Amino acid sequence: MRKRKYLDLDELTPTVLNDMVKAVYVHAPDKSSGHREQQLDISYDLVGILPASLLYDLQNGDTA
Repeated sequence: MRKRKYLDLDELTPTVLNDMVKAVYVHAPDKSSGHREQQLDISYDLVGILPASLLYDLQNGDTA
């Protein structure tokens, strides 16, 4: 079962990351604010695209 392959993950290695990421979408740059901003979406296998705000909250220890 692929779902259980990385349940006890201690380190994110390039191999693990390659297995987990399905696709990376790079959007056109936006310069309307005077600064160049570019949106990047990462589609994870079995999960899909997670909102950047959720990833930021998880990184900072904030939970819903």
